[in-house]
Amino acid sequence: MKISSYEFNQVELMARIEDIIVISRRQKQQERGNHVAFNENTRVKIPAILHLTRLGYEYVSLKKGVWDSDTNFFTNIFAESVTRINPGVDFDPAMLMAEAKNLLDYEDLGRAFYNRMVSSSGVKLIDFSDFNNNSFHVCTELTCKNGEDEFRPDITVLINGMPLIFIEVKKPRRCGHD
Repeated sequence: MKISSYEFNQVELMARIEDIIVISRRQKQQERGNHVAFNENTRVKIPAILHLTRLGYEYVSLKKGVWDSDTNFFTNIFAESVTRINPGVDFDPAMLMAEAKNLLDYEDLGRAFYNRMVSSSGVKLIDFSDFNNNSFHVCTELTCKNGEDEFRPDITVLINGMPLIFIEVKKPRRCGHD
């Protein structure tokens, strides 16, 4: 029986999640006795990632991922996706990334990049006519930098290798506990 790359990534993700849960439980058990771990990772982040993978998003490990530190675009995913959604169009993915970097450097809160992203002329960055033709990925703890500013969202959703959605998760509060 041959296992697909999607199934392999699911298995790899599940193994990684199980490791995190086991480590987290051991730490909590040492701190509180034999109580089950109740933290942001085990109660919110891991279930959210699992839900996204069940919806068809592919988990990308930062250990294996390759991304551009200026744009946080995952370069291989971006080049492969944009090539697939623009068949027969001659373009250089590196030039597209340079264009995106310039647009992201504008002081317009991303409006110029957004306009380029939804543009229907030239090389498409997202296929809006057949949305299933796009690539959907998810990763955790991707550090985003802008000059001296830096943040690291808990979950980053990538569409065609572009980080477009950032999710911060919070541990649910239990009644009577902090």
